Amino acid sequence: MDETPENLDKVRDILFGGQMRAVDQRLAALEKRFQRDLDSLRTDNGKRLSAFEAFFKKEIESLTKKLTSERSKRSDDLKATNAEMQDGFKSMEKQIAKLDDASSKADAELRTAVLEHTQTVSEQLKSLSDAFSAELRQAVLELRGEKLDTATLVQLFSDMALNLSEDLKAESE
Repeated sequence: MDETPENLDKVRDILFGGQMRAVDQRLAALEKRFQRDLDSLRTDNGKRLSAFEAFFKKEIESLTKKLTSERSKRSDDLKATNAEMQDGFKSMEKQIAKLDDASSKADAELRTAVLEHTQTVSEQLKSLSDAFSAELRQAVLELRGEKLDTATLVQLFSDMALNLSEDLKAESE
């Protein structure tokens, strides 16, 4: 039985040996060609990858420089804006202090004016009150004088009425 597989291998080698060797040679050639193409692709891809890495590094460096420049510019702008705001605040504080002083002066002047006006009005009211009091006293005196005159007239008329009534009684008697 051991000889049968060997014999079969021999028979196969005789029948298909040439074709197998041709197929093996073709496969070996294809394998060499595939290996060459693969090596070529590796080399080509390596070059492309290196070129891409170099380009990518240049772009990153360029963007980093731009970013650094932009940050620096914005930082300077921010400092300038901050300085302007500080100056503005100081200016506003000075203006507020001036307005406060002016307001205090205006308040003092207004109080003085109101006090003077109040005193003037008070004096005028006192003067008017005195004048009205004097006129009222005068009117009271005049009214009393007129009342006395009226009382005198009443007395006079009463006396006249009595005299007339006595004269009428005497004439009628």
